[in-house]
This record gives sequence, C-alpha cells and structure tokens, in this order.
Amino acid sequence: MHMKRTLLLFFSCMISSALFAQGLSVISMDRTGDKLLLSFRTIDNALINVSKDGQLLSYGMENLQRQNLHWIFPPQLDPYMGRIENYSDIDDVNFRGKVKYIGQTMVTYYASYDKEELRGKIKTLGTTDFVYYESYSDKAFAGNIQRAGNTNFTYYSSFDNEAMKGKFKTIAGTGLSYYSSFDDKAIKGRIKNIGSENFTYYTSFDRKGYQGAQKSGFLTKYMGNIRYQVFP
Repeated sequence: MHMKRTLLLFFSCMISSALFAQGLSVISMDRTGDKLLLSFRTIDNALINVSKDGQLLSYGMENLQRQNLHWIFPPQLDPYMGRIENYSDIDDVNFRGKVKYIGQTMVTYYASYDKEELRGKIKTLGTTDFVYYESYSDKAFAGNIQRAGNTNFTYYSSFDNEAMKGKFKTIAGTGLSYYSSFDDKAIKGRIKNIGSENFTYYTSFDRKGYQGAQKSGFLTKYMGNIRYQVFP
C-alpha cells in the first residue's frame, strides 16, 4: 500500500511538472514595454517565443551566460538540437511550412475555417491553449492573446493615455503601469511599475548622456512562476 501511494505521488508530480513546464515561463521586454516576448517553456526545456498577437517568433535553448554578457533585446537562443517537424504542403493553408513539433511539444494553429481574425495564430502549445480578444473588442488590443492556459492578459484600451494604449496592463494578475505622455519627454511611455517594483529614470533635466537611463528597478526578477526581464 505504501509503495502504491509512493508511485501515485511520483506520477502525479511528473504530470504536474509536465503541465507546468509548458506554461508561460519568461517575459522579456524593453523599457517601454512596446517590444515584448512571451516565452513558453516546453517539457524538453526549450523556450518558444510568442508575440502578443499569437505568432510563433522563434524557439531554442536559453543561454543565460551569454545573456548576462550581452544584455541585448531580444535575448538570443541557442539552436534546439532535438526533433523539429513542420507541417507539410498538404496541410491546411494556414499551417503549411509552420513548426508542428518542437521536441515532444506539438504546436497547432487556427485553421482556414476558423474566424478570419484568428487564422494562422497559435491555437495550442502542447497542453497550453490560446484564446484571443476578437474583432469586436477594443481596437487597441483586438487580436491579442487573452488567455494562454491558466494565464490571463489584459491591455490598456484606446481610451487610456496615448503612451499606454495597447500595452500590457496585467499578466497573470501582475499589474504593469507606464509613465504617461504628460510626463517628462525622456521618460514618457517607459515602464513605471511591474507589480510592486518601481522603475525610475533620469529625466531631460539631468546631465546629457544620463537622460532616460534607468535609475532604479530590476533587470530580472521572478514574480510568481514567471521571470521578468527588462532590457535597456
């Protein structure tokens, strides 16, 4: 009986780890939040970089040593040396030539018979399903990811300040705020807060060469199970 309970616990942990491994793992952005990558980790420990409108941009293995030496956005991934399979020419027109498998992780896309605004966007990464804001949503974020697995996303709307429109407002419950267009010209539109973490910058009144440079705030930090990276 004890052995059965031990085996059951082991397999439960394995399943939980596999499901967790396919979720959102890393968020990389520049200081304005305009350039942003959502990185999903596969069960083979590869990263799949996805744009906020659901396009698969790149994939590979993380190299933190190189990143720490060359802190440049977007972070460069090493090639993934495992199984890579693409959809063939006989598959749906919105799949053809796109990545089908990265290791054990299957990628599916919305097909030609789906709603027009969804066609070609990622539908699933392994066990993670993607839902999008549809065309009737606010124009500032229509077509963007609304949910990926258990992770929800909200955005600033077309009614918000010009410097914030269409940018992420919350990711997995973590709030993001930005300096508005009414703030100093050297800092307007830049990240002000991620969760409880504050970001400050040198303004246009500071010494030339420092203007707009970051004074406080992190480069990389875990919030929950997600690692945030803010690039210069």
